[in-house]
Amino acid sequence: MGRTGAAGANPSGYPEWVNAPAPIVLDSDPGIDDAVALQYLLGTGLWDLKAYTSVGGNLPAEGTYRNARSLSRALRIDADVPVHRGAGRPLSRLPYREASAFHGPAGLGNEDLPDSTAAHPTESSARALLRLSREYEGELTVCATGPLTNVAIAVLEDPGFAHRVKKFVFMGGAAQVPGNITPVAEFNIWADPDAAEVVLSSGIPFTMVDLDASHRWLFRPADLAALEAAGPGTALAARLMRTYMNAYTRHGGDGTCPLHDPLAVGVCGDESFVTAADGAVVVECGSELTRGQTVFVPADARRIYYSESPALTTRLRTTGRVALGPGPRDFTKDFVTTLPRRPATTTR
Repeated sequence: MGRTGAAGANPSGYPEWVNAPAPIVLDSDPGIDDAVALQYLLGTGLWDLKAYTSVGGNLPAEGTYRNARSLSRALRIDADVPVHRGAGRPLSRLPYREASAFHGPAGLGNEDLPDSTAAHPTESSARALLRLSREYEGELTVCATGPLTNVAIAVLEDPGFAHRVKKFVFMGGAAQVPGNITPVAEFNIWADPDAAEVVLSSGIPFTMVDLDASHRWLFRPADLAALEAAGPGTALAARLMRTYMNAYTRHGGDGTCPLHDPLAVGVCGDESFVTAADGAVVVECGSELTRGQTVFVPADARRIYYSESPALTTRLRTTGRVALGPGPRDFTKDFVTTLPRRPATTTR
């Protein structure tokens, strides 16, 4: 695959050690914020996108696959980057409620984007993840912005996957703040909690970009005006973000919206967009009341938790990075200035 980022070195202010674009897979359930996360990823110039793997979440799996193909065409990567169909349902539960109240009945607001003319790969999302982890062992970053079903299937089929991946960043969870689908759970984890627990207990080097951080980086009316003024290449993103802002307003918001999925992509390249700490994350899978709750136990906790449970004591030794709030670098500013570097088109 060829390079899929924008031309020019270090275009969006990332650390100076960033050189050649690094291999990455974006595992996604598009979705409005997933759509602009893809455009943002391409605009940074940091990444060589090896595959765009879809998963059911904001819509059922066929809908997110269709949207992923349409977005790959709109961003002119469909000739180089394969789009793979993801798992058709969660690991062990009935299909989840879709998030069309925020993303629209077809997942992309009011947009009706043409499908890509690229061939449909026979390789599933999970199989693509496994193959690429072998081809780019120790180099591959995986960024997941939907439920973790595909990643969990990869881990279950080959536990070595967790140790071949260089970095795994996902948007999901709520460490120290309320949830957004129940009082304690964030939607992506709630949609397939069993998958999340498989992944987070596997030893994969993870960074959890949760509501603690994403609710602090907001997209405001002035940011929308900047996208609208940036020209036709950001017109699709501006329409999508306007729809997203309106959805949050209808649900009691203040005219802004969080940048959930783009932030996860940003953290793949620079953790200074968030403030993070080391610790274990255990996902609640047994209770419908607290289904999908992500219990964060800091690595530097001053007391020993769950000492009466040998199983939990062992589980808490598997740790990663957890975002606890915004970082010193302004993510919203970077998002708005980066999107124009990778223009999108909606012409048929």
